[in-house]
Amino acid sequence: MNTHKPSASAAATVSRPVVQSQQLLGGQRQIVIEHHGERYVLRETSQGKLILTK
Repeated sequence: MNTHKPSASAAATVSRPVVQSQQLLGGQRQIVIEHHGERYVLRETSQGKLILTK
């Protein structure tokens, strides 16, 4: 069994795209995201947090 985990610094070097929440929400408080035929709601709470629900 391989128990080797990459170090935190190795994981930090992996490049991932960054999308600003404002780009996704487009000024709205919630949007519907379709993923593999399923619909999810991404909404911003009154405290500015994001919640994704099915």
